[in-house]
Amino acid sequence: MIQPASTLRRFRFAFVAAALLALPAAWAAEFSVTPIRVDLKPGVLTETITVTNNANSKLRVSIKLQEWTQDANGVDVYTDSNDLVYFPRQLELEPQAKRLVRVGLKTPAGVVERAYRLYIEEDREPSAGVERPQVSFYLRFGVAVFLAPAVPKPQPEVGQPKLAGGKLSVAVKNAGNEHFRLSRVALSDGASFNTEIPGWYSLAGSTRTYTLEVPSEVCRRARSLNLTLEGEEGLRIDRKLDVDPANCA
Repeated sequence: MIQPASTLRRFRFAFVAAALLALPAAWAAEFSVTPIRVDLKPGVLTETITVTNNANSKLRVSIKLQEWTQDANGVDVYTDSNDLVYFPRQLELEPQAKRLVRVGLKTPAGVVERAYRLYIEEDREPSAGVERPQVSFYLRFGVAVFLAPAVPKPQPEVGQPKLAGGKLSVAVKNAGNEHFRLSRVALSDGASFNTEIPGWYSLAGSTRTYTLEVPSEVCRRARSLNLTLEGEEGLRIDRKLDVDPANCA
């Protein structure tokens, strides 16, 4: 009997998952990084990041810088960069030890904020002598680094929400020269229905669309929907949309 494609996909996924569970795991070391965000504001030339080895074994990590931009759909894009000074680029930490990583400017701030991720990643141990395949897990932290413009001005612009096929979408644009971050995007019918999705960074000049599902029974009985966007620094923007049942799922 020929199985439907969906059934075959589920079977393949289950087979792969079972195969992974059957393999011994080589767990990552335990380490932490603070802070997880660095702001190089005007007048601040360098900052430090602390890497702590919380394990009882020696830890080796490598450090790599990538420029952080967003494409036309607001999707994060990372590319290797040497725009900033950061050192050391490799660390070896004894058990329970701490080491500092310094990050600083090469060039002064411009008129538009520049964003980066400084990745601190556990080095992979050689697998010599391992007789069976292993699934290995390694930790990687991406510290957000922002090089603020001389005159920062974030400017969020939230479009009118649209409802189509039971999905509500709203475009969020950053018309300013500095990032802002939404913590959540919440939707309510003013009665019993409430849902939300996490927000994200909006880098300078980017546009990102957030989409929330509206159950058909909620959509058809609601006269209007209330959308709330909340973010850092007390940011809050409210929008209201009158519901046309024809746009419900």
